[in-house]
Amino acid sequence: MLDRKVLRDLWNLRGQVVTIALLVAAGVTVLVGSVSAYVSLVTTAENYYQTNRFAVLWADVKRAPRNLAGRISEIPGVGIVEARVVKEVRVDWPQSETAVSGRMISLPDAGQSELNGLTISIGRSVDPAQRDEAVINAAFAESWNVRPGDAIDVVLNGHAQKFRIVGIANSPEFVYAATPGKPLPDDRTFVVMWVAERAVAAAFNMEGAFNSLTLSLAPEAMEAQVIAEIDRILAPYGAVGAFGRRDQPSHRFLSDELAEQRTLALTAPLIFFSIGAFLLNIVLTRLIEAQREQIAALKALGFPSVPIAMHYAKFVGTIALAGSLAGVFMGIRYGQGMVANYRPFFRFPDLVYVAPTWLPVLATLASLASALSGAALAVRRVLRLTPAEGMRPETPAGVAFRFVDEPILRRWGPGTKMVWRAILGRPVKSALTVLGLALALPMVVMGLFWWDALAYMVDVQFRFVERADGTVTIDEPVSDRAVREIAHLSGVWAAEGLRVVPVRLSAGHLNYRMTLTGLDADAVLRAPRDERLRVHAAPPEGLLLTRGLADRLHVARGSVVVVECLEGRRDVFQLPVAAIVDEALGYNAYVEIGALNRLLHEGRVVNQVVMSVDPTQSNSIWRRLAERPHVMTTSVKSAWLRIFDEKIGGLVVLAAVVLTAFGVIISVAIVYNSARIALQEHAWELASLCILGFTRGEVSRILLAELGVQIATSIPLGLVLSQYIVTVILAARSNESFSIPPVISNATFASATLIVFGAGAASALLVWRRIDRLDLTTVLKTRE
Repeated sequence: MLDRKVLRDLWNLRGQVVTIALLVAAGVTVLVGSVSAYVSLVTTAENYYQTNRFAVLWADVKRAPRNLAGRISEIPGVGIVEARVVKEVRVDWPQSETAVSGRMISLPDAGQSELNGLTISIGRSVDPAQRDEAVINAAFAESWNVRPGDAIDVVLNGHAQKFRIVGIANSPEFVYAATPGKPLPDDRTFVVMWVAERAVAAAFNMEGAFNSLTLSLAPEAMEAQVIAEIDRILAPYGAVGAFGRRDQPSHRFLSDELAEQRTLALTAPLIFFSIGAFLLNIVLTRLIEAQREQIAALKALGFPSVPIAMHYAKFVGTIALAGSLAGVFMGIRYGQGMVANYRPFFRFPDLVYVAPTWLPVLATLASLASALSGAALAVRRVLRLTPAEGMRPETPAGVAFRFVDEPILRRWGPGTKMVWRAILGRPVKSALTVLGLALALPMVVMGLFWWDALAYMVDVQFRFVERADGTVTIDEPVSDRAVREIAHLSGVWAAEGLRVVPVRLSAGHLNYRMTLTGLDADAVLRAPRDERLRVHAAPPEGLLLTRGLADRLHVARGSVVVVECLEGRRDVFQLPVAAIVDEALGYNAYVEIGALNRLLHEGRVVNQVVMSVDPTQSNSIWRRLAERPHVMTTSVKSAWLRIFDEKIGGLVVLAAVVLTAFGVIISVAIVYNSARIALQEHAWELASLCILGFTRGEVSRILLAELGVQIATSIPLGLVLSQYIVTVILAARSNESFSIPPVISNATFASATLIVFGAGAASALLVWRRIDRLDLTTVLKTRE
């Protein structure tokens, strides 16, 4: 009998059942999708690193004899040592309007490297006997539709040489292939080339020598001790300091992204799922308490408490299970979409989606536990009542309106008093309903705010901080006369010189490898700003650090940072932190260019030039600059905006759309269920009012006014909670490549508010129709 009642209740309450199941499905979808995407990235990276023998240590020198590799291999704890030649080169690629840079890496005569092995996707590896063959990275090949057999012209040590592409490959060393000094990868202007060792050695006079080492370590090796010994051995040969995986550019970004995804895979679903579980408990508690007369009648007919409790457990469990199954299916699709967004960002040969079997089980059990706990509390409360007491309607709460002046109170009609008595007479239930409605609004905001944040990032970074139209990177420091020469080119409106040098910043036991940028004190094309968008001039005796970098080094204004230059004389000096600035892209550090030149014991030199140009002549300007012999790369703002939209926008847009859709679903579910349950709770009272002479319109307004007051009260609370929740989620992420600010526009707040109000209006219309169809006799009778 009770099982038949479960089926009958599920059908009679089908509107509420569907919306509650959708609420469960939303939380399960976010949990399954986020966690499975993180597990997929971690599993793919670990397998790829292991299969292709990703190195553990790197060491770069200016030029060292090859016999040193054998000496380094004798260091305790060192495994494989592979010496190679690595050079930054300029590529003559006519298809590109801007300069294309490349990194040329030698392959051993044996053909395949022992470390950082290549995965050839198309073609073959180079023939060690052929000096004109090359394998290029898949990202560049896909961007330009390059195939084996195509040619690529490279400037080697001032001389042009043509290479024939024989293969396209991926490498664990370039999972994230960004141009040095740039936070985001531009697959169209940076190419990695693997060539026979004799080809690159002959071009750069490196026969019998190397300038790069890759190493593996034994499991018990102490990395810091091995690095110190390598630095000691290589110091006479212009070493710039050995470093581990943590500082390898590709792995550093990947590990940061994995750490961020691990945080977000826990934080965002936890917040989303917790809110969903709380709302589910509120809805189910009110739904079951509205059936107190049915429960009391069952007890009066002799049913024990346990079968009654199991009856409601089956009712609630069926809803939660249906929502969980839908959520698992949608979560897998969501996770697959997130992984697909990562494929052009992280260059794995095969980024496979992995959904661990325990994840759907965990999500389903969590949703069932949440639903059953809410049902158990409500059923237990009702079962404690005696049958006679339970079958009577709940005693209306008495409320004295002492907070209202007597003249105003006399003007209140009975309907107004009933509305406030219903709200104030049950303060806990009303507060929970308001909180539930308020939490619906952050669900919508969590999806919509991403567009506000991205627009703010672009605006601040590319309109206020990086005001130049493009940047030219020179292969070696030159006199600042080059800035004036470029400034006099036709179509160039303004030009400023930068001195960019690789450094290691240290504060206590923390250190970070990056580039230090020297700026003119009165620079306008590169203008570091704080969170209030105030410009900070580059200090002559201090550093400007971006906030993310300062947090990473645990320093603040006034802290002293040790700066170790990683080129030239390897100068080491100390500088105080003059100010903290805010930038959306990358970690950056600035100092006044004249002071940096003096600290490095060099003249007034630059190796980058930022420019503002006439947009009608920009293409010809970038083409002319790319043809200059010492220009390594040109970075154009319009191209950066394209990269930002493709890389960053692509990563967040799917999550934004999914969260927005689920936010809308949850809003509708909460408002609709609140209205329907309120009708179910007050049906006897409303029917009685109709018998006493109230019109159905007056009765409807009483019920809907109660819902309207609750929604109006919940909106301000929801707006405050929205800002807080977004701030918490973004504070949990930490990424070197880009920093998303917790910016929410008024338009987003207004949109979320309108969505909640729209859900309220739609629910009100449905409830109004149900009141019109109330059968007064049936409602007033005790149902058998």
